[in-house]
Amino acid sequence: MASSSSVKKSLGELNKDSFVTLLTKLIGESKYVQNNPPELIPEEDRIVKHVLETLLPYSTTTGGGPLIVNHVTYHPNRGNLIVEYPGTQQDQILSFVGMHMDVDFDPFSMTIDGEKLCGRGTTDCLGHVALVTELMKRLGERKAKLKSTVVAVFIASEENSSIPGVGVDALMKDGLLNKLKNGPLFWIDTADKQPCIGTGGMIPWKLHTTGKLFHSGLAHKAINPLELSMEALKEIQLRFYKDFPPHPKEQVYGFATPSTMKPTQWSYPGGGINQIPKECTISGDVRLTPFYNVTDAIKKLQEYVDDLNANIEKLDTRGPVSKYVLPDEQLRGRIKISFDEAFSGVACDLDSRGFHVLCKATEEAVGRVKPYSITGSLPLIRELQDEGFDVQTCGYGLMATYHAKNEYCLLSDMCQGYQDYEGSFVKKSAESMPSGKKPVQAVMGDVAKDLVAGTVGGAAQLIVGHPFDTIKVKLQSQPTPLPGQPLKYSGAMDAVRKTIASEGPSGLYKGMGAPLATVAAFNALLFTVRGQMEALLRSEPGAPLTVNQQIIAGAGAGVAVSFLACPTELIKCRLQAQSALADSGSAAVAVKYAGPMDVARHVLRSEGGMRGLFKGLIPTMAREVPGNAAMFGVYEALKQYLAGGQDTSKLGRGSLIIAGGLAGASFWVSVYPTDVVKSVIQVDDHKNPKFSGSIDAFRKIVASEGVKGLYKGFGPAMARSVPANAACFLAYEVTRSSLG
Repeated sequence: MASSSSVKKSLGELNKDSFVTLLTKLIGESKYVQNNPPELIPEEDRIVKHVLETLLPYSTTTGGGPLIVNHVTYHPNRGNLIVEYPGTQQDQILSFVGMHMDVDFDPFSMTIDGEKLCGRGTTDCLGHVALVTELMKRLGERKAKLKSTVVAVFIASEENSSIPGVGVDALMKDGLLNKLKNGPLFWIDTADKQPCIGTGGMIPWKLHTTGKLFHSGLAHKAINPLELSMEALKEIQLRFYKDFPPHPKEQVYGFATPSTMKPTQWSYPGGGINQIPKECTISGDVRLTPFYNVTDAIKKLQEYVDDLNANIEKLDTRGPVSKYVLPDEQLRGRIKISFDEAFSGVACDLDSRGFHVLCKATEEAVGRVKPYSITGSLPLIRELQDEGFDVQTCGYGLMATYHAKNEYCLLSDMCQGYQDYEGSFVKKSAESMPSGKKPVQAVMGDVAKDLVAGTVGGAAQLIVGHPFDTIKVKLQSQPTPLPGQPLKYSGAMDAVRKTIASEGPSGLYKGMGAPLATVAAFNALLFTVRGQMEALLRSEPGAPLTVNQQIIAGAGAGVAVSFLACPTELIKCRLQAQSALADSGSAAVAVKYAGPMDVARHVLRSEGGMRGLFKGLIPTMAREVPGNAAMFGVYEALKQYLAGGQDTSKLGRGSLIIAGGLAGASFWVSVYPTDVVKSVIQVDDHKNPKFSGSIDAFRKIVASEGVKGLYKGFGPAMARSVPANAACFLAYEVTRSSLG
């Protein structure tokens, strides 16, 4: 395997003449790759042609080298290019993506002024296309032995995505980028040679205001849309900054500004200087740091406008005759907000291997590391991150000339980017990539993480809560005494004392074998189905859910776990109720169960086979569906309350314990009578049943014991639910967080 020094030696220095020649050709095509549909549709294949001319001589296509070249086109003349240099370990990947081949506007030719390479795309995109092309060419020429496979993806359609299915979105859909998840993905489209670790989301908006046209000398007869727009926008901005204040993580990531909402354009139909127009439009954008959700911001902006329209007479006016309502004419000014395509920002993972590789490379190349974040927007990369790619962003142009009319880059920066920066990426990635399999965090998907975390949470819940559950079931299932005779257990504490006296402390854990054997499956299923329901309900990947959505997710999880809970609960209840029922001479316990498997064998043999194990399925489902809906809804509501908003990621363990404990209590408050019915159905004698079904059981319990009979064991259940569910949710959250 090549050493670090031999890798660097093999890559050598940037061939300046070759780079400048290639970049000159690319800038010469920039007139034809402007991206502003429908007037200007870029032809990225004009750029692809020059890249292919450079790389094909070193490719497997021509037999001249190891480069594997794949020209992928979804629209005529709008190709993407994937170039791969194979490493010795195919499961280790280093990729450069984001070198886009579309541009913005003139000038369309390159001039050279000393170190300055001037022209459209030198700093933003085409400079990076030329630089990475030269790197891949050198790898193809020198055939350096690397552990990691190096992949370069030159993309179409980055500047404007109004025509979908052209670039990265289509490549992802077809799975052509999936292998890039096996290593860091460096998005080469920023500037200033430092890691860009955060970008903003963008929401373009238009605020259209309608008033009443009239002569400016009779302003009292007009509704001035210009004044209404200004006052409405002022109020909207005030509300926006209250709902989306500076976020604590913005300081961690070094954002230059917090989220902002600002106007950038103003238009109206025209008219004389003495004419108050009928309508006008203010346009602008929201720049949202990635710690807020774009969908939430759009919803809030619409709510602001709806409220202002309903109360437009309350807006401040400008002068004694300025008004937004003309009652005599039954006219009201009106504002309407609309949105163009919005996209989310990204916060790079600061704990990932890719970030550490980037920082090491930067320090070696530049001599210092100073990551930065901007609320400028880079489309597409959030989607990559949400799909599981380790996305990091960097670039070698100049931020000061980015998209400027005098755009230029420095040749010395590009040389440094090639020799030290790009070379260091390849070298550092190869050095720091662990041999063998990827880390567990990189392999485990969300389902696997929920399975593991749910298992740990369930075990914690069982250990803490089972003694309470034993007492609950004993109280629920003890028989009604004959007239004049007392109940076997006068209450929860009496049941505890008698259980310990007759069976020892282990009696409190009787029946734990069945749930212990299935706790992994039960809680893993509960949290996994809930996690998948959350994914279905999200407006976009990573978006937080509302309390109502968590209620729906909990209900869906309740349906799934009912089919596992029913046979498990039947076995558990039979064992827990055994001692209480034995004293009554009930035939249901004429056979003393030796353990969970003995209960299962008896039911399968004597109570109708598999159907017998699902006795009580209807009341089980009637418990699990509303119970879990309430529990997960309350849990989310309490977390958001304690966090002061939808971002609950910073809650401490104390807050999670409180939210989990109270959420568990809400489960039993909402469904306890159903649980009582379920328990008596499941321990009922199969041959001589007391109850014909759930409704019959409900009626007979109320008839013989009153409503309080539906709450037998409620005290132990509540006493159990708070600590047991606090332990469950805390264990789940801690485990889930540790898995990434």
